[in-house]
Amino acid sequence: MAKTDPSKRIIVVIGATGKQGGSVVKSLLADPKAASQFHVKAITRDTTKESAKALAALGAETISGDLDNKDSLTSAIAGAYGVFAVTNFWEKFSAEVEEAQGKAIADVCKASFSI
Repeated sequence: MAKTDPSKRIIVVIGATGKQGGSVVKSLLADPKAASQFHVKAITRDTTKESAKALAALGAETISGDLDNKDSLTSAIAGAYGVFAVTNFWEKFSAEVEEAQGKAIADVCKASFSI
């Protein structure tokens, strides 16, 4: 797990082991300018998966988080400068669940970024 460099801003990527989230993590870490400015927290349900380990090997901090568990999102997003999030309709095939996940992310961000 990558340690947070206090001189870097934190970018949280929710859904980091998926196609969209994974491309964001990889892009941030591969770009020298972005990598020098941002510490990437890659949020996934299972940090022991090979895809999560691959992101850690690139320099991301992998953190366990679940879109259906608001407390896990709160700790993952704490201190972040920005958040890229992907919800997961396909896991439960429910627009209501996906909407609740998106609302939870927005609520946690709003509370975390409040001055």
